[in-house]
Amino acid sequence: MMKKWRAGWLFPLVLAVALGGLSAWLDRISEVTVEETALNPNEPKYQMEGITGKRYDEKGILKENLTASKAWQLPNKDEIEFQSPDLKIFNEGNQLYQVTSKNAHYNTETRKIYFENDVIMTKAADAQRPAGVLKTSRIMIDTQTRNAQTDALVTFQYGQSTGTANGLTYNEEQGLLNLPSRVKATIYDPKQP
Repeated sequence: MMKKWRAGWLFPLVLAVALGGLSAWLDRISEVTVEETALNPNEPKYQMEGITGKRYDEKGILKENLTASKAWQLPNKDEIEFQSPDLKIFNEGNQLYQVTSKNAHYNTETRKIYFENDVIMTKAADAQRPAGVLKTSRIMIDTQTRNAQTDALVTFQYGQSTGTANGLTYNEEQGLLNLPSRVKATIYDPKQP
């Protein structure tokens, strides 16, 4: 009677030890050692050619469309670099502005894009305002507020009005263009030809 009782607790004990050993062995052979290799900070982490990026509003309507011949990001940087960027900004599916340049960089944290070298910003005419073209060497556009700003020399044509200025700020929501200094312009009032 004693022998039967010992066999009853011996099997679960042997089974538990065997499964524990198997588990330890499987854990050891399945352990993967990850070794990080530092990336060269002067070489792109990734690079793309012929890109198109679109952003939609909460209703699913196109808000922004950015194309570029090339884009890349360096390691440990919050900025994406673009070659030959073309940004189109829309409001309820209608194109408001188009900005092109030779180069640009987009900060992923602040969501601001900095266009540089031969910047051309065009605005299509609408029911309230005439078409406009602005040329400068650099301009920053906040994609959240849709405001633009530069301290560089700008030349502009707005309807039949033309001029130059040192710097500008543009508030899209108010439709307000502020030329802070050294403005030379010829202004035409379309209401009084």
